[in-house]
Amino acid sequence: MNGDNPVNVQLDITSGMPPPTWQLSEAQRSAFFRMLEQLTPVEPQQAFDNLGNRGFVATTTNPTRTIRIQQGFVWITADSYERVFLDNNNDLERLLLTSGQSVLEPGLYTMLENGIGQN
Repeated sequence: MNGDNPVNVQLDITSGMPPPTWQLSEAQRSAFFRMLEQLTPVEPQQAFDNLGNRGFVATTTNPTRTIRIQQGFVWITADSYERVFLDNNNDLERLLLTSGQSVLEPGLYTMLENGIGQN
């Protein structure tokens, strides 16, 4: 993965409204990919799939990957590939939250910010 690869981000939250989406800037993409490269692989974990905040879903197109960031874990999925990593200190989750600050309603942003690391 590289910093030239567009990254689309979606907040995966059940609210009855379309989920907020945005694209990372060039600087944010560089930081995102740098952080992904530094993640520690862990044994497979099940993602939280209930109502409420289910983290962020980032997608890339070159290569095509889905990257779920949730509660201190990162799932990277491609055609026949899935790996799970530890997001130490929820740094990647914080990066994505900060990147969406202009898109997210202030109350929602604050709620998400307060919830990071509360897993």
